[in-house]
Amino acid sequence: MLKPFAPALMCLMALTPGIALAEPLPVRIVSAQPVSGSHEVVLTGTLQAVESYGAAFRDSGRLLAVLLREGDRVAQGDALARIDPTQAEAAARAAQAALAGAEARLREARQARDRAQGLRQRGAGTQADLDAATGALISAEAVRDQAAAALAKARSTLDDTVLRAPSAGIVTARSAEPGQVVNAGQAVLTIAADGGAEAVFNAPDGVDLEAFLGRPVRLSLIDQPDIALQGQLTEVSPVVDQATGSVAVKARLTGDPPEGVAFGSPVIGRADMARPEGIALPWTALAAKGGAPAVWIVDPAQMTVALAPVTVAEYGVDTVLVSDGVAPGAQVVADGAHLLFPGRSVIARGVAQ
Repeated sequence: MLKPFAPALMCLMALTPGIALAEPLPVRIVSAQPVSGSHEVVLTGTLQAVESYGAAFRDSGRLLAVLLREGDRVAQGDALARIDPTQAEAAARAAQAALAGAEARLREARQARDRAQGLRQRGAGTQADLDAATGALISAEAVRDQAAAALAKARSTLDDTVLRAPSAGIVTARSAEPGQVVNAGQAVLTIAADGGAEAVFNAPDGVDLEAFLGRPVRLSLIDQPDIALQGQLTEVSPVVDQATGSVAVKARLTGDPPEGVAFGSPVIGRADMARPEGIALPWTALAAKGGAPAVWIVDPAQMTVALAPVTVAEYGVDTVLVSDGVAPGAQVVADGAHLLFPGRSVIARGVAQ
């Protein structure tokens, strides 16, 4: 019984979109205003030592003690940790005994050479006997020297069972505990060496920071905003981190950090950067035309829109800087661009229809 009404229903469905599209679409419209001069770039990062190192034993062993914790200050030569010296002590004793035996044999060889030399001078001995005694002396001296070197190495190994700080600094990390077996070269403590601090940031790839190397940076601690620090931009990594899409930036602090400021503290850096001339628009105004950036321009007389390709000079956090494609004073759709098409009628949001 519904079949006679089908043509009318289809006609109504076809006409409904046309009726809806004829109504102006409420959108937010902004006026394109040129900007120039400088703008503030804000970066977040952490406070780190300019130089830091991992303190590690030269040989593996079982830890007997770790003498320091995070935040402790150390001087050059201070004991940091100890490993079990039992094997090193036994090796040192064995090397000492070997050296004593080598020195006794050297004395005997020297006496034999002296006797052979005396006999040869009196004509009671042969040159062959003297040559043999001299060769035995040389061999004994080599054995003694080898034993002395082995003892020096054994004593060095024994000394290395106590880990000492190569330079003054502050302990920033403790990576091992007593009872643990550590390998040669495995860091037990991480020490930030004295000699300055720097703030390390992850900056957006679009910010041109290389042109401002050496410029001042204002620093403040996130958890201690009342402490103001000064720094200087010293390094911009040439490589973009593929995981974060950011670039590592370093700013060297002017002077040492104040008392109570620990390495690893989160820090905010602010730097004044020159802004290229252009027009700042909300990033929500961006659309695309042929895979390139574009914006919707409003014809104020007809209140219709047209898509205009633009050149983006800089991407910010909330805005984009357009250097070409938009004239100053032009009316640009800031919100609602995804619902537009060329010739679409619009009305500024909040204006009665």
